[in-house]
Amino acid sequence: MEPITADLYPYPEGWYAIGFTDEFRTGSVVTRKFVGQEVVVWRTQSGTIAVSDPYCPHMGAHLGKGGTVQGEELRCPFHGFCFDPEGTCTSTGYGTKPNPKGKLRVWPSNEVNGIVMVYHHPEGEEPTWSIPELDMSAFTKMKHIKWDLDSHPQETSENRVDTGHFTEVHGYSGIETLESLRTEGQYLYSKYAMQRSAGFIGKAKLRAEFEVHVHGLGFSFVDARVPELGLRLNQFVLSTPIAPGKVELRIALAVEKVKKPAKINPVLILLPKKLTTQIIATTAFREFKHDVGQDFEIWNNKKYVTPPALAKGDGPVGQYRMWAKQFYPDKKEVINGKAFVA
Repeated sequence: MEPITADLYPYPEGWYAIGFTDEFRTGSVVTRKFVGQEVVVWRTQSGTIAVSDPYCPHMGAHLGKGGTVQGEELRCPFHGFCFDPEGTCTSTGYGTKPNPKGKLRVWPSNEVNGIVMVYHHPEGEEPTWSIPELDMSAFTKMKHIKWDLDSHPQETSENRVDTGHFTEVHGYSGIETLESLRTEGQYLYSKYAMQRSAGFIGKAKLRAEFEVHVHGLGFSFVDARVPELGLRLNQFVLSTPIAPGKVELRIALAVEKVKKPAKINPVLILLPKKLTTQIIATTAFREFKHDVGQDFEIWNNKKYVTPPALAKGDGPVGQYRMWAKQFYPDKKEVINGKAFVA
């Protein structure tokens, strides 16, 4: 079935996750899908990550099918031509001088917060902004998972501000806006609180606070806190377009090391704090996966409606959509191939 979201311009400008740090070991060459094509992700012996087009500019061999990393270079399996992380051909397999026209296209990439991010611009321009580095030294190693969905990065990111669906889809109550949505260039921020059932730790209801940080349409970070339990969690939602109306949705979670386990459950005081933190991280990640999964049936089957018939209680969806237009050609949404201004 043709994805319903295919009419929305499929590849907005921005930074998108191609994977997590622990998926790319030293010397590896991994093929991934990205904005309607394949790319290869490779890590040099010194640890540098590079993301390039998959085909050798010499005679077209697929570098992800038998290509190898030799030191700081990627070696083609067909004729042994080698390329550095900037895409320059440094040598041929014959010891002759490389053709300067034989440059491998390398995508702008950055390894930040344990995530490998790749930049896409519809006109091929270089990035003018970046994803910020977070201090995660006090947190556990990230747990993460990926799904393939029929959706679009603007749709999945919109959930961060669509407070109206929190009750209906996720069963939250007592929704509070603590700080109104604000934007600055490619950055969007909001803060809210809500209550939910917490039977998994023996609590009828817990109040949680969420600071939402969105950088473009591909990177959402939520600083989530549960004051009653002394819990703090880093949640990441990363939507990457791979084809029109198709995304790879990655989520990740890390938990700040638990200082007072008795606030969560008196039984936990009997366990080493490190083990307690790991138990909490495993439980929290299971709940996070469940919450995100509740949106799948909606995302996989919804139509992008523009302009939406918004009502009081929806949250700042209209403000979000105006902000999102900057990531499209001519700063407009594109519907059915035609520019549209709401």
